[in-house]
Amino acid sequence: MASVARSLRKFLGEIQHVKVRDLPSHLHKEYIGPTNTWVPRMKNRLLVYKEDYIDEGSFTPVKHVLIGGFFMSYLVGLPAELRHLAHEEAMKRQGGGH
Repeated sequence: MASVARSLRKFLGEIQHVKVRDLPSHLHKEYIGPTNTWVPRMKNRLLVYKEDYIDEGSFTPVKHVLIGGFFMSYLVGLPAELRHLAHEEAMKRQGGGH
């Protein structure tokens, strides 16, 4: 959690003096950038994550995997659940039931 707070403080410090009209270009330049820099930046972020959590023996990566798994399973099952609810509502409107 300290890493998130540190990153947020750093981000807010960087954008503190940027004008609102210049913010999109600043964000694109600093955080999105050209497509050929995506892989090195991701490797760097993964190395920082490894140093912060995995090398310290923290339980946080396990929580991240569990939370990510929960959200992925929810998102995968959501279309089927929405279809089921739509079908159920259509049956109620027609006067039928299951």
